Amino acid sequence: MPTQSFENGALVYSDVFSKRCFYDISNNLLTAQFDGTGGISKYAVVNKWDFIECYYNQMSVNGLPFDYYAEKRVEMCGRIQTVKAAFNGADITVRQFADSSTNALFTEFEVFAGDGDVVFENTVNFGLNITSWMKNFFSARFTAGNLSRLIFGTLGSEIKGHKKTEKFDGLLIIRNTVIENFYFDFAVTGNAEALESNHLYINQFASAITVPKGETKKLRIVLSAGTRKDFSYTDVAECIKDFDKYYAAAVKYIDDMPVPESCKTDFEKAYFRSLYNTAVSMYKEVGAFRGFIAGIVYQSPARTYYRDGYWTAISVLKNRPELVRNEVLTLAAGIDKDGKCPSAVKFNFKNWWGNHYDSPSFFVILLYDYVRMTGDKSILQEKAGGQTVLSAAVKVIEKLSEYSDDTGLLYKRGPYNRRDWCDNVFREGYVTYDEALYARALYALSRLTREYDEASSKAYFLRYEKVKAAINDILWDPELGYYVNYKNESYTEKNLSVDTVVTVLYSIAPRDRAASVLKNMERYLESKNNTEQKAGDFGVLSVYPFYKPNRSVVLKSSLPYYYHNGGDWPYLSAAYAYAKMMYGMEYKYPLTRWFEYNLGKLNFTPVEFFAPPHPDGSLLQGWSALGQLCYSYPDGDFFADRD
Repeated sequence: MPTQSFENGALVYSDVFSKRCFYDISNNLLTAQFDGTGGISKYAVVNKWDFIECYYNQMSVNGLPFDYYAEKRVEMCGRIQTVKAAFNGADITVRQFADSSTNALFTEFEVFAGDGDVVFENTVNFGLNITSWMKNFFSARFTAGNLSRLIFGTLGSEIKGHKKTEKFDGLLIIRNTVIENFYFDFAVTGNAEALESNHLYINQFASAITVPKGETKKLRIVLSAGTRKDFSYTDVAECIKDFDKYYAAAVKYIDDMPVPESCKTDFEKAYFRSLYNTAVSMYKEVGAFRGFIAGIVYQSPARTYYRDGYWTAISVLKNRPELVRNEVLTLAAGIDKDGKCPSAVKFNFKNWWGNHYDSPSFFVILLYDYVRMTGDKSILQEKAGGQTVLSAAVKVIEKLSEYSDDTGLLYKRGPYNRRDWCDNVFREGYVTYDEALYARALYALSRLTREYDEASSKAYFLRYEKVKAAINDILWDPELGYYVNYKNESYTEKNLSVDTVVTVLYSIAPRDRAASVLKNMERYLESKNNTEQKAGDFGVLSVYPFYKPNRSVVLKSSLPYYYHNGGDWPYLSAAYAYAKMMYGMEYKYPLTRWFEYNLGKLNFTPVEFFAPPHPDGSLLQGWSALGQLCYSYPDGDFFADRD
């Protein structure tokens, strides 16, 4: 029977060996997924493509294929997955890992011979995702010159020598240059040999070791893929020589993870470490670009979102402020010359889906949170994108303010406007979420400009008070006891949206209204309490009731419980949990239920979104690490002023 537990900050899963146990890892250059059997199910490099279509790892002991119904124990923490199993007189430990900054995946088979001499053999065969390469080529790198090089480099005389092997110092080195400069290289120890080879690359190899009774020996593999002539190239031969150094670095990364005193139980320690690892692992550096990508499916092209980046950044602000500083500078450099903020900033500082309503506010709020929590005011005068960071903050809010009317509130114009986090829902008019962020940004500017321009500081504070009052006058529904989702001249969406919790976090709501909002969220959005919804106890619904007008929702949000139409978003669940902590309410359910539920589904890293009737979002999602906030600031005072 499968079991789960938590030990020393690690997730532990036990089952039969054949049961896949997918574990996503990432470092500064790569993302990958180990499968719990010694295989690698995903591998990509930032700004490139998905390399692997399939990868099979086959073990044998004394000539017998490994029993795939043998019991195994899998430990997962940081960037390491460790699998332990026994078969035919051998105890086998499979370790797979990456360090923090090398484009290489490491695998080690440690074999102990208990009953007699053991001959252990491991065979690997794989297929490459050429379709993903082609998609990337035509979407991101297509030029007449590249097309010519592609044709003559892969179909002409240069195809000879694209695959080769060499042996030295007991190592087998396989160097595959598959297409263009795309390489897929291995270094293997033991009595290794290359086997099957297709017309493009060597796609099978085997290695064996003999282990005398009572002894332990190791067989090792290093894989690296990417492009030979750029930042991604890594020499597997050098990596395997320093294998122990890389493993020590992967272990040290785990040992150095902070675990706050507020984490009391083994579950809480494993929860915190999982979230911390997720946020830090989403930090990437590509040339001058330095910031948090959203998740493993958001790395090509590499880009950092203003909203995802905000929630990810504040989750690690206490322990890794230098990463947050870099995020602010990257976001500042991606602002349009006229002050518009896109949804995200790409690695080349071009915009990704321009002119969003929440992005400007998130930029200013993140800057404010960074300055007030670290005391580092020097960032305000640092140059990014041709102007100081403080000037950029002023510019984006002044540009955003052009969408405000005489109420002081922003008015999202157009019946098909979906340019904020809820980008599968058309929310026209006054949107509580956007208004609360805007109010907080005005307040933030009043504090940030205080030492530089007293008159501007006072003016921003007055604008903040006007917007705050308008939110409470126009968007509060006294009969419902919460802020409506959005409102325009012809329609009011009265469902309760979890994103309105920002009114509580940022003290837009007076205390009595904040308490009312949280009690209603507890009643309607915590699935265990809402007896009207049919999906069961899975976490926090993002809205309830579901959107009534079918024309207001598109794509995944078209369906109840899916995406923005009721799915659980762990970052918003964590924001809601923190708001409950601020008001002395029970907060552990929204904080951890999503995590427990997903472990039951064998999602071993934080998921982007989910709900029982529908497919899950991606794993190792940056902003889903926000739950750290409750343990890093257990007094509920993160959003309070520090002076």
